[in-house]
Amino acid sequence: MKNILKIGFVALTATALLSGCIKETFPTSVATSDQVAANPAALESQVNGIAAFVNKLDVVGAENHYDWGYPSIGMIRDLMGEDMATVSSAYEHFSAWIEARYISDRYMSMQYIWNFYTQFLQTANSVISAVNEASANDVQKQYLGMAYCYRAMINLDMGRMYEFKKNTYTSAPSLEGYTIPIIRENMTEAEARNNPRVKKEELLTFILGDLAKAIDFFSDDEGKSTFKRAKKSQPDLSVAYGLQARAYLWAENYDEAAKSAQKALDAGSYSALTEAQATDTATGFNSASSNNSWMWCSSLVKEDDVVKTSILNFTSWMSSETVFGYAPAGPYRMIDARLYSRISNSDWRKKMWKAPEGVSIDQKFVEPTSDYAGAESLPEYAAIKFRPGSGNPDESDIGAVVDYPFMRMEEMLFIIAEADARKGSSKGLTEFMVLRNPDYVCTASGVDALIDELFFQKRIEFWGEGINFYDYKRLDKGVTRGYAGTNHYEDARLNSNGLAPWYNFAIVRSENNANPAVVTNPDPSSLIDPWKE
Repeated sequence: MKNILKIGFVALTATALLSGCIKETFPTSVATSDQVAANPAALESQVNGIAAFVNKLDVVGAENHYDWGYPSIGMIRDLMGEDMATVSSAYEHFSAWIEARYISDRYMSMQYIWNFYTQFLQTANSVISAVNEASANDVQKQYLGMAYCYRAMINLDMGRMYEFKKNTYTSAPSLEGYTIPIIRENMTEAEARNNPRVKKEELLTFILGDLAKAIDFFSDDEGKSTFKRAKKSQPDLSVAYGLQARAYLWAENYDEAAKSAQKALDAGSYSALTEAQATDTATGFNSASSNNSWMWCSSLVKEDDVVKTSILNFTSWMSSETVFGYAPAGPYRMIDARLYSRISNSDWRKKMWKAPEGVSIDQKFVEPTSDYAGAESLPEYAAIKFRPGSGNPDESDIGAVVDYPFMRMEEMLFIIAEADARKGSSKGLTEFMVLRNPDYVCTASGVDALIDELFFQKRIEFWGEGINFYDYKRLDKGVTRGYAGTNHYEDARLNSNGLAPWYNFAIVRSENNANPAVVTNPDPSSLIDPWKE
């Protein structure tokens, strides 16, 4: 095991936190419009920088072993729900979020998330501010379209995470419905220092405006795509529509969400992931090029810093079948036992976790090697959805080189299915589910029951991909980890009465120090005692 060290979740002083979120909003080395016009490679480099930032290592400069980019924050969101259980381990660096402790505005755990997203936002704003849209050529417009997609994704993520929603544990009536400050390109320092949080509706208007621009830049007057991307790490017209569908879903405008989701599918000519693709021991959920389901992703290469560390990357934490990284050191990621028990044995998705004793399904595991002991070494319920790259469990410079999904076409199908369910129809859900379980019959009756069934199936489909959090919060779903037979470790057995308070992320104190117009959400830490048998 290489250099594994557990680092605590320290509280930060106001002085330490006054780190320059305001300063970060104003990059000083951005190419001007004239420079970009003279040297298109400068703009291309900036756009590539947005994609590269996804896997940025150590944004807070404290060598925290959870600080390795966008996939880490996706895992954090999953660990805050009930679907991802984890084995108790001294090597668990994500315990603050799992146990809902030390997650107020004064802790590094939340500073990391705020710093990552605001710096990520800066990379998109730097491209948008570098080009005069009125005089941009076709190539520049395509780059602008990509930047607007990334900015929309970032604001949509942050808006949904930081929105304060009413719950039974924390009270802040004056903050209900408020999200984040909107950080535009070319803001002055005075504007940034007096930039309050905005209501959900205002942020949605801003996000949808960005996506309208991206759609315009990616398409002709007839709405047909004019941009053929080189790789799936670049957003295109289908992705812009997919983000639009997510935004309308958050707005609870289900008909418009379904329309945008269908446009996303039509613009991309995608096909659903198959069982053979998903369970392949070398490429299952690792390789965007091995299927036609993924719409947008991040792609690692061996030269990336997170790969070079061998332990600070997605494979290290999420792939059970390795000898390098954190998972084999103890904190295996598992599916919640109660959730797993509800999956039909005829649903091939059940094969993506190690079956416990008494469950008979035909599973594929990475072949044992001289170092990796094979399936026998894994705990029950351990995830095998995310394989080591190229099926290599031994060499981190190969096994950690994987793709990470931002968006799949299945998400669009679920959005369409939810619009159907809101009208009392199971049509969309049934059409999707027969792709996963040929024996599936929807027995739910009535809108509420249909939404619950759809939510359950979506939790299975997107386990470990960082997006189910948003449905938990949008649908006001509680968390139940404590029950007879639970596989969550003792301090993680939290049961909330309705919406969990920690779903309202805290904006960090450093932002308030630099921008006093921002008021943070109440501290959700340690409000629920773990369930005891």
